[in-house]
Amino acid sequence: MLPILVVADAEPRRRLADILRQAGYFVAEANSGESAINLAYSVSPKLILMAIVMQDSNGLEAAAKLRRISDFQSLPIILLGSVPPIGMNDEPLASLVSGFLNIDASAKELLATVRSHLPVNDQ
Repeated sequence: MLPILVVADAEPRRRLADILRQAGYFVAEANSGESAINLAYSVSPKLILMAIVMQDSNGLEAAAKLRRISDFQSLPIILLGSVPPIGMNDEPLASLVSGFLNIDASAKELLATVRSHLPVNDQ
């Protein structure tokens, strides 16, 4: 199983990564958009969960940078935040990301979202 990349500040990142690991997923973690881009090259994730707002970076900007890299143009990116960004379903935002999940989502919601964005053979 290829990894899921979780990109967020420390506390939510650890909580989400722990839930995913307990469910049997391999998880890579990053705390900024730039480190996520660098890590994506080395771990080739099947899915990225990325906070919209992080202490040192902006998840939307990082998603846009990833989309400009051919290897990551079709990679599912789920934004994490307390509320969906304005225009979540409008272009061009909808072309950058695959969905939104509340950063405080329950384990059940997190796992359902992950499963809905991974190919069946990678679950």
